[in-house]
Amino acid sequence: MARCWMCENCTTEDVKNFHSFIVEKAHSVDAKEMARHMHEHLVSQQEDPSGLPSTEEVLEHLQKHVLHPTVRVAQILRNLLGLAEMLQELVVGRGEDGSPLIDVRTVTVYLKVVAEIMQIYKTADVTKMLFSGVEP
Repeated sequence: MARCWMCENCTTEDVKNFHSFIVEKAHSVDAKEMARHMHEHLVSQQEDPSGLPSTEEVLEHLQKHVLHPTVRVAQILRNLLGLAEMLQELVVGRGEDGSPLIDVRTVTVYLKVVAEIMQIYKTADVTKMLFSGVEP
């Protein structure tokens, strides 16, 4: 398996700047959008972009190779928020007669996910989270 282009080039000025940008903006810029912008920048800097990573490869680098806590906390929080939304929709179902039914197991899992989300908010630096441009 080939090594990640971004990891291979981590000492170049462009990739160093990307990593600084990633850490600074992980709380306010979606990883897919960030990867798209990085890829476009790399392509714009090269006469022959054939050896450059694709947007998907840059995204994989962001999601799997960048281990900075600020980036990871933002990713984990986004994942947990998505999971909480999904679970919340599953909590209340309908019986055969159309009456609402509450799935106690799903409620229990939902509450655990919410507790984890709240723990992140309590322990993380909220100035580095999802409140871009808003004073906490």
